[in-house]
Amino acid sequence: MLVTAKSKGFTDREQTIYGPRNHGIRKYDSRTNSIKFWEFDIFGGTTEGTVKSKGKDIIYTYSYGESVVTDYWAYVDDHTYDFTVGSYEDGEWKQTYITTQFKAEKNNFDFHFDHYSLTVTKLGETGDFYQKIFGLTEIPHPDRAPGFRWFQIRGNSQLHLIQKEVADFTRNKSVHLCVSTQNLQSFIEHLKSNNIDFYDWPGNKNSITDRSDGVKQIYIQDPEGYWVEINTAKH
Repeated sequence: MLVTAKSKGFTDREQTIYGPRNHGIRKYDSRTNSIKFWEFDIFGGTTEGTVKSKGKDIIYTYSYGESVVTDYWAYVDDHTYDFTVGSYEDGEWKQTYITTQFKAEKNNFDFHFDHYSLTVTKLGETGDFYQKIFGLTEIPHPDRAPGFRWFQIRGNSQLHLIQKEVADFTRNKSVHLCVSTQNLQSFIEHLKSNNIDFYDWPGNKNSITDRSDGVKQIYIQDPEGYWVEINTAKH
């Protein structure tokens, strides 16, 4: 692959002493798995070098007057590179001229959990279940639209129930709402008093899963068959 490039500017001879050129050629060398390049200015000056990659590091080596200089871009993460300029030979820095770091601005969307939505056929029964069993506070739908019941879980997090005549969905324990409490045993007694079975992750009835991080968890099903996890994780 051969690429040629031309740029405007750098027509001042004094500027070209420090490397800027007007024309460039890039050629991929399959033998060395590198890109060779030649850059020229209108005064006859030439810069020659290679670009290689080492993992996610980028090594840019070129002639600079009587010296050979390396620009080494060391990968830190997808937004950050450590940048070093100097004399680099046989994998070692003989001398460094510049050491700095370049960071690309990360997108920070500042997401917060808003709500979990379930499609149900029995809006009244299922809504009453979450209200009675979990003690959730019902909040009004902003449009007062029929077929919806909204509940506040904690703070601004909400549970939205949406009524549909047909709600085809394979009930799978891996797809579940999860809430946490530091009063799991009291909640289990509350479930028993309301004749609601609970299960551990493997599916053993009236059993509790002990996670390796010390969190205890149980699972129950609502009137629609959706699974809900209750655990003791601290936030």
